[in-house]
Amino acid sequence: MRKIDFTCKRVTLQDLVQCNYSLNDSEYEIFAQIIKSRRGLSVKELVEKTQKDRTTVQKILTKLIKRKLLMKRQMNLERGFMFVYFSKNREEIFNEIEQNVENYFKTIKQSLEAWKSK
Repeated sequence: MRKIDFTCKRVTLQDLVQCNYSLNDSEYEIFAQIIKSRRGLSVKELVEKTQKDRTTVQKILTKLIKRKLLMKRQMNLERGFMFVYFSKNREEIFNEIEQNVENYFKTIKQSLEAWKSK
């Protein structure tokens, strides 16, 4: 995992994603599992991968959909159906995080310039 090393803090990719989208550790864990999967994952698969209970996984998926990080697709089965969850376009996620990081550094530079000119 890449780290950006500031004097006071090392920032990981997980830190950037969590900060950018206000995700807690469990939400990030579910999101990361879905990002890794190219074909999407069902609730059952996520429960198996994360060892979290079904209700917790479903609540997290609902939050991630509301934050527009995930999409769900209904898959018809022989008897009934299930939902499969996919992340939104990785490029779009990358661009959003990159833009926020750039804005953050602009703000820091402006603060430093204002401090320097005092």
